[in-house]
Amino acid sequence: MTDRTLIRGADWIVAWDAKHRGHKYVIGGDVVFEGNTLIHVGHAYTGDAEHVIDGSGLLVMPGMINAHAHTHRDIHAKGFFEDLATHQMWMTQLLEYTFVLKGDAESCAAAFDASVCSLLRSGCTTLVELFGYKHRPFDDWVGQVAATGIRASLCPMVASGYWYTTSGRDHHYAWHAGEGVDDLEGALELIDAALTHPSGRLSGMVGAAQADTCTERLFRLCKAAADERGIPLQTHAAQSVMEFREMIRRHGMTPVEWLESIGLLGPNVLLGHAIHIDQHPWVAYFEHKDLERLARSGVTVVNCARAFAQWGDMLRSLGSYRAAGINMALGTDGYPHDMIEEMRIAGLVSKVASGHVDLLRAEDVFETATLGAARALGRDDVGRLAPGAKADVVLVDLSHPSMRPVRDPLRSLVYSGVATAVRDVYVDGVQVVDRGRVLTIDEDAALDRLQAGQGRAMARVPDMDWAGRSADAISPLCLPVEGPDCSGS
Repeated sequence: MTDRTLIRGADWIVAWDAKHRGHKYVIGGDVVFEGNTLIHVGHAYTGDAEHVIDGSGLLVMPGMINAHAHTHRDIHAKGFFEDLATHQMWMTQLLEYTFVLKGDAESCAAAFDASVCSLLRSGCTTLVELFGYKHRPFDDWVGQVAATGIRASLCPMVASGYWYTTSGRDHHYAWHAGEGVDDLEGALELIDAALTHPSGRLSGMVGAAQADTCTERLFRLCKAAADERGIPLQTHAAQSVMEFREMIRRHGMTPVEWLESIGLLGPNVLLGHAIHIDQHPWVAYFEHKDLERLARSGVTVVNCARAFAQWGDMLRSLGSYRAAGINMALGTDGYPHDMIEEMRIAGLVSKVASGHVDLLRAEDVFETATLGAARALGRDDVGRLAPGAKADVVLVDLSHPSMRPVRDPLRSLVYSGVATAVRDVYVDGVQVVDRGRVLTIDEDAALDRLQAGQGRAMARVPDMDWAGRSADAISPLCLPVEGPDCSGS
């Protein structure tokens, strides 16, 4: 017999409401799962259970879904990227320094483990991990991901080329001879390995890197491969003014318009960011039709609010996109990988961008992090607490100072909560966080390895910088240094 776990008498439960197709509160109820499946969510459970958890003082909610992250890479730039800007190129975080870790498998593995720890501790149970297939940091992605205990969709991204700068004021494209088609076969083999992994927690997503770095031929092949497997496709699109202007130059169309014209957009497609659509004030375009195109296509837009807020940019707005009928999801993108913080910044930035306090409410933000992302993945068994769904369950301590006083727990979590309020986390019925401690990863060891990896990354910056500058020359420490070692490294 499979072990049965009962969370009895929870103060609050965020449960699935089948009638209204959304979340609802259940007060003083029970949550039960057997193996990896929920069997009861509601009141008056009368059956037996091998494991009983006292739910008093707890909020029980579904695990959140991070629909767009590069957990293995960008965190090495913590303390380096935050105040950098490339004004002449109207860029966001699309700097060449993100690639200083090519070939450093040890550091990327450490970054991945440390990032997954952060995600799990913030109540995230499902991750979509995007990485470049041609420069994948290490071969055993499937084993590395499975060992962490998180539910994950692996998205190896192929590209027809890449952009680079020679002056910091312009950008150029270098194109691969095979248009990236030669990499697609290997990427699909990796995806298929994830889809058939015995854990049952892994899946795959076809990745076409960016709208401006993939040819029409490669996009069509990627879409056909995704459709054949019944899995989604994700690409980055409309993420910078630079890209918007390049696509106008090439095709006389916006990035979204061009993707629609080649038949890429659809319900099984995710667009990372989609910020610089034709109505964004920075692009100063004469038409405002992209929002309608996105809504009409059924595509999902993944909003990574914190990453772009760091660079002074934002989706305008999450509330407006939702109001237009676009399915929305959330992602952390670079770092930090904290889904509670991501929800809060997404909600606040949307209010600022729209000028409306109630166009996007706490429940809407939580929906994007759960049900919206689940729709994007084509799944009705994650992102919700309902009988038959996966046992991806998060227990939040309502006695935590960030949650008190408790009147509306989700509103408190979104606007005031912190990751340390998350007490326990279960993925597929297995406990992966116990009283704030990740059980599947040695977090301290991962962070020690990551610290060493950052040192190697910073040392390689001159090799990647167009002007050969050091990390300290590009991004000096934010305060003067006094001491025996004033290198700042």
